[in-house]
Amino acid sequence: MKPFHFLILAGLVALGQAGCGGGHEQDHSHAGPHHHDPPHGGAGVTLGDEAAHIEFLADAETGTMTAWFFTPHMERYLRIKAESFAVLAKLPDGEARLTFAAVANAGTGETVGDTSQFVARADWLGGAGSFDAVLQEVSVRGRVYRSVAFNYPKGN
Repeated sequence: MKPFHFLILAGLVALGQAGCGGGHEQDHSHAGPHHHDPPHGGAGVTLGDEAAHIEFLADAETGTMTAWFFTPHMERYLRIKAESFAVLAKLPDGEARLTFAAVANAGTGETVGDTSQFVARADWLGGAGSFDAVLQEVSVRGRVYRSVAFNYPKGN
């Protein structure tokens, strides 16, 4: 192979690899359906135009539901400055309010008011199965999200 052809081929390979992966910011406008798998197997809820995500996961045995906040594409946990937030669940016999309290984690340095994990407790979670819900209000990265509808366990 001539040196000139080798340089062209090497340049094309380098350009091709630069367009894949890496630590660059990604465009969040998508032409078609787009899906991010919640890492814990729960219900994924998108905030805004994928500015952030929340995963909700119920534990029927303990009557709790955990919520984790994530960066776009659910790549990393996202700490928010909140002590709690509320979700209104629509159940067959009426509505029930879930109040999610911030969870501190000494291992990650997360504290109440600066954490990615929240937990709510309710006896009815043990047999709830599927239900529709509305995240009433939460502030993430300086933006307030209100009335975010989703289904558990499908997400939004």
